[in-house]
Amino acid sequence: MELTSARGRAFAALKPTFLDVLGDLWDPQSNPDGIVNLGLAENTLMHAEMTEFINTKLQINAHALTYGDGFSGSHRLKKALCQFINRAFSPWTALCPSDLAITSGVSNALECCAWALADAGDYILVGRPYFNAFKTIFGTRPGIELLEVSFGTTDPFSVAAIHEYERTYAEAKAKGFRVKALLLCSPHNPLGRCYSEDILQEYMKFCSRNRLHLISDEIYALSVWENPQLPHAQQFRSVLSMNIKEFMDPSMVHVVWGLSKDFGSTGLRIGCLISPSNKVLLEAVEGISLYNFPSSVADQIASSLLLDDNFTESYIATNRQRLVESYRFATDFLQTHNIPYVECNAAFFIWMNLGAVVKDRTATDKDILARLREEKVYIAPGTAYATEEAGWFRMVFAHPPHVLEEGLSRMVRAIQ
Repeated sequence: MELTSARGRAFAALKPTFLDVLGDLWDPQSNPDGIVNLGLAENTLMHAEMTEFINTKLQINAHALTYGDGFSGSHRLKKALCQFINRAFSPWTALCPSDLAITSGVSNALECCAWALADAGDYILVGRPYFNAFKTIFGTRPGIELLEVSFGTTDPFSVAAIHEYERTYAEAKAKGFRVKALLLCSPHNPLGRCYSEDILQEYMKFCSRNRLHLISDEIYALSVWENPQLPHAQQFRSVLSMNIKEFMDPSMVHVVWGLSKDFGSTGLRIGCLISPSNKVLLEAVEGISLYNFPSSVADQIASSLLLDDNFTESYIATNRQRLVESYRFATDFLQTHNIPYVECNAAFFIWMNLGAVVKDRTATDKDILARLREEKVYIAPGTAYATEEAGWFRMVFAHPPHVLEEGLSRMVRAIQ
């Protein structure tokens, strides 16, 4: 007799491989033999400032011990998010609380899009490489498939890339696939670049021609920084800041953002789904909000944070400067060891080619990953991000120098 259902056994097989990393994290004093984590997309550069703010400002009242104002975020947090996003994202039309729903993280907000915009077996277009958790978010529970778009030598941030979406979409339609949406991540994970306003307009026109929803994942919106090697790099532009109705039906444009990345708070689990012109979508999210309910304590922390203009402005500026410094430290290290990488100016990853420098040129990505794990450093393989070329890995650089030094030194030992 089986002890679980078939889907239960399938879920068990999906247990994230990085959980053992979190259970054995390196610390120079308390756990020097632990695993250095340069794989998970976490920014630890501002933890001291954030914990000080929380410990100074947090005041819990009895309302936080109840179901509060409902399961999709408190009235206070919705107002705070609108105030903050109206200032930081410069939306074409100012947001109001009825334009959004709060979820327990951005992944949860994306899953809400999956449930409400598509049915099981439908497809969502996404360009390669892409955030590895998209498959889990859209597929595991909602049953939505990802329709991968390959670019070859085409710049994925160019107009030419849209032709590849057109080709992939046409092939899918010919096969009878039901394609419901295009998913963009800007700033991009794992490539660390932003789409220009012109390109975003072209994507909206593409969606309009084919009656597709556009889901814009802007979780790294404020983690854009200056890279002297890319003096003309594209800066972040939110689709909210554009006059969407000129290019497509505004009711088919949806944006997600949260605190996890830009405020280094993956553990708070605060995200939001913004869809000002599609109230039916937001009602659908309300319908399943019991499963997306953010903690009332996290809700209060987020409200206090986003309502404090002075702190958030200072935090964002300091965070950007520290990202610059950490990026420079990491790339100097890579250059010293002749490891190829792609320059970027957003988010906190470096897309690097370990396959090009590994001593054993017959080694596969799986072999390289195994050697990294033997040296107790976690760096994510490009295969997890549907890369088109073997040998690429995503390394997270948003850590203090002593962490980067330890992790990168272990990485070099592994490939040599």
